Amino acid sequence: MINASFRSFKAFGAAVFKSLAPGDISIAFPLFFHNRKKNRLEESGFKCIMKGGKNCPHIGAGKETKIMEIVLLKQICIMFLLIAVGMALVKTGYLSDQGAKDLGALLLRAVIPCVVIRSYITEFSVGRLMEQAESMLLTVLSLLIAMAVSYLVFGTRRRIENVAAAFSNVGFIGIPLIQSILGEEAIFYLTPLIAVLNILQWTYGVYIMTGDPKTIQIKTILSNPVVLALVAGFLIFVLQIPVPSVISGALGHMASMNTPLAMIILGTYVAQMNWRELLLTKSAYLCSLVRLVLIPAVTLLIFCLIPGIKTDIKLVILIAGSTPVGANIAIFAKQYGGDYKLSVVTVCLSTLACIVTVPVFYMFVERFLLSI
Repeated sequence: MINASFRSFKAFGAAVFKSLAPGDISIAFPLFFHNRKKNRLEESGFKCIMKGGKNCPHIGAGKETKIMEIVLLKQICIMFLLIAVGMALVKTGYLSDQGAKDLGALLLRAVIPCVVIRSYITEFSVGRLMEQAESMLLTVLSLLIAMAVSYLVFGTRRRIENVAAAFSNVGFIGIPLIQSILGEEAIFYLTPLIAVLNILQWTYGVYIMTGDPKTIQIKTILSNPVVLALVAGFLIFVLQIPVPSVISGALGHMASMNTPLAMIILGTYVAQMNWRELLLTKSAYLCSLVRLVLIPAVTLLIFCLIPGIKTDIKLVILIAGSTPVGANIAIFAKQYGGDYKLSVVTVCLSTLACIVTVPVFYMFVERFLLSI
C-alpha cells in the first residue's frame, strides 16, 4: 500500500534533514534525484518526509509542502517535453495523421488495458478489497460532481463544452502523472475511475452530444478493452489467479509505454492546432476553467467532508480529476457531427493550461485534505 511505501522513507527523510543546517534543504534534492529507482517510489516517499517533516526543527514552515510540489512540477515538465517530441515529429513529417491515429488506437486498446491488468497483480486481502470499494465510491461521486457542475454551466446549449468539461484526461495524463508522483501501486486505486469514466463517456457523453438515447451502443461499452481489462484484472486479484513471470513482465513492458506514447499523441493534437484559433476561442477558455479549476475545487470541498476513507485514495481520485479535457471529445465530435475544431481547441488549451493549474491545485489539496 502507498502508506507503507511512504513510511519506509521516513527514516531516510529524517536522516537527510538532521544532517542539514537551517536553510540547506536544497542539498537534499540532488541526493534524492541521484538515488531514484525505476518505479520512482522515492518520489512518493517525499510525501512521507513532508508530513513527518512538520515536526523537524530543520525545516521551516511551509518548506515540507514544497518538496512534493517540486516533484509534481518536474514530472509535468517532463510530460510537456514529450509532447514537444510529438509536435516535432508531426512538423517534420515523420509522423502522419494516420500514424497518430494508429498510435492512439494502440494506446487505448492495448497499453492502457495492460496498465489496468498489471495493477491488479498483487496480493489479495480484505483490506485491499475494501480499498477498491472505497475507490469505486469516490470514483462515482467525483464523476457525478463533474457531470452536474458541467451541466449547470453549459446545459444542452453548448454540448461540446458540456462533455469536454465533464470528463478529464485520465488515460493520457492522469495515469502518467499518478505513476510518476505516487508510484505504480497507486494505479490500483485509479482503475475504477478509468473504467467508469469510459462507460459514462460512451453513454452519458454520447447522449449529451446527440440528444438521442438511441445512439448509445451497449455492445461498444461491453467490448471496450479498458472495461474488459478491469473485469479480467479484478478476477485475477480476487481469485488470486497465478500470472507467470513471463506474462507479468510483458505486461510491465507494455504498461511502461503509456507515458511517452500518450504524450506524443497529445503532441500531434497540439501540432495540428491553429494557434490563432487556440488563443481566440473564448468558449474554450470557459470550458478549460470549469474543467481545471471549478470541478476540482468543488470535488475537493466535498471530499474533505467525507470521513473514514483513506487519504491516499482521495488523493489519487483528486489528481486524476484535475487533469485536462479528455481527447475522446474530438472523436465524439467527428463521429456525431459536433464542432470538431472546438473540441480540439478545448483539448489543446486545457492541456497547455494544466502545467499551471495541476501544481496549484495540489497545493490546495496539501493544505485542505492532507492536513485533516
